[in-house]
Amino acid sequence: MLHPMTTHARVHLFLLWSLLSFTSGMAVAQQRPVAVMFADDQKRGETIALSFSTAEGPPAKTVDVPLQIYLTAGDLARAFDIRAFRPGAAIVPTNTELMITAASPATQAVLVERVRKQPAVMRDLQAQIAARRAQPRAPSAEPGLLGIGADIFVAQFPRPGVKQSGGSFPGSVCLIATNFATGGAVDRRELLAQDRLRKGIAGCLAALDASGIESVVVPLMGAASSSIQANDPAFEGQRVLKGCRLLNSLAGIALGIHDFAPGRRNLREIGVIQWDREIAEMFSLPKGTRLAQAAQNAYREYTEQIKLALRKGLNGEKTIAADVDGSCNAIFSVQ
Repeated sequence: MLHPMTTHARVHLFLLWSLLSFTSGMAVAQQRPVAVMFADDQKRGETIALSFSTAEGPPAKTVDVPLQIYLTAGDLARAFDIRAFRPGAAIVPTNTELMITAASPATQAVLVERVRKQPAVMRDLQAQIAARRAQPRAPSAEPGLLGIGADIFVAQFPRPGVKQSGGSFPGSVCLIATNFATGGAVDRRELLAQDRLRKGIAGCLAALDASGIESVVVPLMGAASSSIQANDPAFEGQRVLKGCRLLNSLAGIALGIHDFAPGRRNLREIGVIQWDREIAEMFSLPKGTRLAQAAQNAYREYTEQIKLALRKGLNGEKTIAADVDGSCNAIFSVQ
């Protein structure tokens, strides 16, 4: 027979364990989707281990809760397909003509391929775009429906009255032009100056925040690599070119967050997604090969520069060629 005190102690321990389990469960339940995705992304291998960082956005005038920024190495598709990771909204690149079935930019296909599986939602998206096309344009507007970097279009999935059963995409998407429908904008650097992208990002965040969105993801955009250096045997020139474009993209996104933040009301977290496959292609070489260590050193330097661009942008400062030892002169000379 158990001693009464032993029985009492066991009951006390059981109640304590139950309380701790409940508290822990509540904490997990209260985690927002971008934070959950960020934690999961970090388990995906040592080759991208340095590509993660967190920060707080500038303070808002009317909200005490801080804006959490997560710089993660992952995949936009995962943020859509895994329910626990799916945010309230995403910022997705499109082209100047708002042709959502066009090949450029390639990232928009991540959204469109999933929306196609819901025919009613796809038809409604096309109707929303048609309504946008019908709006009058300013006389000084650039060619195309949207100006590169600066102009945006917000779509809702679904709008009231549209039937939807499931769907691997968020409830709202802000489309921002980063290319022409036929491609080619990536090689015209004046079209992707940081001030352009910051305007578009700030506009997207303000529009999504006004609709009550709390979680947003945005991939690095306008950073696609051209093929002009495809014959480089070590791909070093190609890697530097791509790295500079990614740095420029993150700098513009961070500046947009800075500009939006003071008026924030609802938004609580932003996930900035670096495509993990692109990072692996840029820096992962088999261990023991002649260039493996050089690639790792380059990766370490790149991640330091990426995190610097994030910090500077959130402080309202542009990233310039001098911040990356001048190696991005060709990209940043138009800033």
